Amino acid sequence: MKYFLIILMLGFSFGQEIITLDYKGAYNLALNNNKEIQKLQLQIKALDIDYHLAQRYYLPVVFVGASLLYDFDKKDTKLDTNINVVSTLYEFQRTKSRIELSKIKRDIAQIMLEQLYRDLQLRILKLFVDAHLYRKLTEVKREEMAIAYVRFDRARERKELGLTTDHEVFKLETVYREKRSELLYAQYMYNYTLLEIKQLTGLPYEAVLELKDLNLREPERLVADFSKLMEDALRNNASLKIKELEIKSYHEDIKGAKQTIAPRINLKVSTDKAGLELTTPIYDAGRHYRVDYLSMLKRSVQAEKENLERSLKLIFFSAPYEWEYLRAKLVEAKTREKFAEENLTLRRSEYELELAFDLGYAMAEKSEAERQSMETHYRLLLFWAKIFNLAGKEPFYILE
Repeated sequence: MKYFLIILMLGFSFGQEIITLDYKGAYNLALNNNKEIQKLQLQIKALDIDYHLAQRYYLPVVFVGASLLYDFDKKDTKLDTNINVVSTLYEFQRTKSRIELSKIKRDIAQIMLEQLYRDLQLRILKLFVDAHLYRKLTEVKREEMAIAYVRFDRARERKELGLTTDHEVFKLETVYREKRSELLYAQYMYNYTLLEIKQLTGLPYEAVLELKDLNLREPERLVADFSKLMEDALRNNASLKIKELEIKSYHEDIKGAKQTIAPRINLKVSTDKAGLELTTPIYDAGRHYRVDYLSMLKRSVQAEKENLERSLKLIFFSAPYEWEYLRAKLVEAKTREKFAEENLTLRRSEYELELAFDLGYAMAEKSEAERQSMETHYRLLLFWAKIFNLAGKEPFYILE
């Protein structure tokens, strides 16, 4: 323990190590540390056990009984004990349904787990995008604050010389304070996003984290055909598949509820006898109500499924228009960035010639143009990632 503390102190004396993380590394860490995934994995294991148990419906149950009887004629007390072993060999229509329902529950949980993996990828991409954009916004706001401070400071100097008024000073101070607040907000959001990534990946909050860039090559190109992706979504979307399984489960429930005459064959073995027992209900007054109840629930899920299909179609039919808009915004942002670069070059030359121009404005405009270009680039990336996710594909595919 003593040596561990010495090593720890030496580590702090030389500075904390920087953890460099890319999106794949973050995903691998999250897989091992995400509690929601661990919860679903345990649920699937439990449902696996339930499915195996449903298939072994014939497993016997042992009953032990005892009775204490008093005979008034003989004035004698008699103690009877017995052991019964009961095994249900088959229950018409219901045994098969129980097995099928157990399998459906397990399949739904598996689909939810696979979707959670994809949602986790999308979440990581979104957090990386937010972190990069907030970091760039911090750079922009720092430059804007510096410019505002210079103007405010000059106004104070001019006020002392009697060349301006308090009104002008307070006006410029207000601008400076506003830019400073915007800078602190950008810094807060950047650091908070890093903390969210640390929480998701299980890294300690104290860790110094540096994120690698997300490189989307040729962001304006058409990555996949939207009509083909819509077909994939209508076939593979996790929510749709779950609704289909829920409908199937209600179908099994209704089939069992409709069956009034349902013979059950039991094997009974006791201490004094053994044999087969056949029992069946012949009348169930509540059957009609149960069937109607389950039928209404089934129709409700069918309506949800149809509404979900229409919602997915709306997304994919509108996707080409959104993609064209985002491409146009990207071209606009790149054009603005080129102009800002040219403007900065011009203003730098004017500044060197000592012409009356504040070079800081051009620098801030250049940084803001870069930020807007980065934002539109990332919006295209997230657009494709979300579309792939809806189609049942991995969002990371857009970067690979």
